[in-house]
Amino acid sequence: MTAVNTMTEQFKNLIEEVKKPTKVNHHHVIDIGSSKVFFSLVSMCIVILILSLAIYNQRQAISQYKGNDLKYRYIKMRGHTTGENIYRLERLFEHQDSVALIHKQVEKYEQLVKEQAKKIERMKLNAEEAERLQKSIKVLKNKKTN
Repeated sequence: MTAVNTMTEQFKNLIEEVKKPTKVNHHHVIDIGSSKVFFSLVSMCIVILILSLAIYNQRQAISQYKGNDLKYRYIKMRGHTTGENIYRLERLFEHQDSVALIHKQVEKYEQLVKEQAKKIERMKLNAEEAERLQKSIKVLKNKKTN
């Protein structure tokens, strides 16, 4: 029985050793000279920075194009312009409230122009229809007299 007792003691000791928490230390070393991961991260950061700058510049250009488009539409709405009027318009565009007001005016003007064009087209179609009806009336009158 002593052999069995010693074996049981050894198993108990092993079980206690296994149950004890062990401390595991992980060391991560980033070596500039040999780490592919480090170079990948640095290159990705550079690419992200370059793309961010490109997006910023693109947004600036788009914003300027929108402003120029609105200025063109405003000048077109006015019908004529002088150098002094262009200077005043540029000064107005420095204030956001003025830009919003000009935008509303231009939108309203363009809407009215579209409505006017539709009405003119309808009048033209009505005139053509009236002319066609007049011709058919003449044809019918000529048939009755003959």
